[in-house]
Order: sequence, then structure tokens, then C-alpha cells
Amino acid sequence: MVDISDFIEDGGDDGEDGGEAEDLVALKACLRALADAIASTNLAVIAGGQGDAQAATQRVHASVAALKRFHESFQVLDKPEGDEEEAEED
Repeated sequence: MVDISDFIEDGGDDGEDGGEAEDLVALKACLRALADAIASTNLAVIAGGQGDAQAATQRVHASVAALKRFHESFQVLDKPEGDEEEAEED
């Protein structure tokens, strides 16, 4: 297992309260959802090859759900820097 704590820049006195931690949690959720989507897709192909259409359909649905989770988690990482400042002003 790789320790990525050395690669996380310390926020210092910039007034950021957990921005890096939120990004790290979102990154972890993205990777987990992407791994689930890949595994579910592989299992769907295997089930389809064995002629089990019902199991293949269930795995495809699981894969789509994992991709939706990936998309939701990625939106946290993909938000522009200006959005945080606007949220603090309101």
C-alpha cells in the first residue's frame, strides 16, 4: 500500500479548513467506485459468456450505479477554485 500523505501539501495559514482532506476523501471514493464499475463489468461479461442473462443484467446495473457514484465523487474534485470563495461569502 502506498502512503500518499507525503504528497499532500499542507494548507498552512491560508484559511483552508480541510480542503485537501475533502479532495482526498473524494479521490478515494472515485477510485473505489471506478474499481467497482470495472469489476461489475467484468463479472457481467463472464455471466453473459456463461449464458446467465439475469446475472449479467444485474452486474450491468451494478456497474452503472458505480459509474454514477464515480461521477458524483469526481464533481467534488472537478469544481473550480472560485466556487469555494463564493460559498464562504454567502
